[in-house]
Amino acid sequence: MKTIRHAAWAGHFYPEQPDALRDMIKTFLEQAPAPQPGQHLFGLIVPHAGYVFSGATAAIGYAQIGTQPIDTVVVIAPSHSSFLSGVSVYEGDAYQTPLGAIAIDREGSRRLVETSSLLRLSSDGHRVGGEDAEHSLEVQLPFLQMVLHQPFKMIAAVFHDYSWPICRALGDGLAAIADERTLIIASTDLYHGYSYEECLEADKQTLGGIMAGDAESFCRGYAARKYEACGAGPVAALLQAAALKKAAKIELLHHTTSADVTGKKGGYVVGYGSLAIRSGI
Repeated sequence: MKTIRHAAWAGHFYPEQPDALRDMIKTFLEQAPAPQPGQHLFGLIVPHAGYVFSGATAAIGYAQIGTQPIDTVVVIAPSHSSFLSGVSVYEGDAYQTPLGAIAIDREGSRRLVETSSLLRLSSDGHRVGGEDAEHSLEVQLPFLQMVLHQPFKMIAAVFHDYSWPICRALGDGLAAIADERTLIIASTDLYHGYSYEECLEADKQTLGGIMAGDAESFCRGYAARKYEACGAGPVAALLQAAALKKAAKIELLHHTTSADVTGKKGGYVVGYGSLAIRSGI
């Protein structure tokens, strides 16, 4: 019997009905800029809020995939409520969304965890039951199902300890297993707080740190509260893998905030950004 991680947030963060979900994502993608020709996409940094808030920004990132052939997508995401030891790489068979099941790359997952004792095969952080079900990885999957027309498999990883040894171990492991048909997705939102002006300033600082491309500096900057991103660890791991694979071109595709989307500049606000990391492959 297969172990399947069923959708926990369909009907909340994104539409539950397949047709409505396809229509929403299709609209977002139609409004996104076309991908740049002749450049290999190594990774994306995309937001993970409800689609009405950050879906358009995420789609601008996903649209950059274009027709690039991809066999395996690695999605690395923050664990907001499950406190884990190291990095939990999903040990099951598939993740399910309203658009169907995405098979887990079991061999790739095994190879990844074998690169470091800080990475492990587990269902921790991936479970659906209760209020602890993680959304930051799940919300990425319908976008992938819409933009990747060929069959693909996934490696799914979540963690919350963003200390540099863990981020470095994950980044090193990703670099070791990634090839030209692998895409890495880092899931993160940016500033969370009650000031629109602070959000703009903090996001400018954080996006600048990401675009500098120094994984350790970004990781330690987050620890020192220089940067604000709930997925700072996934971002740092992606930056580390990109540096090792000589994917040095980091491009900010789009930035917005929940206040820009709703038009309400008072109250709680969250920042969102999409960035592409490219190589010369």
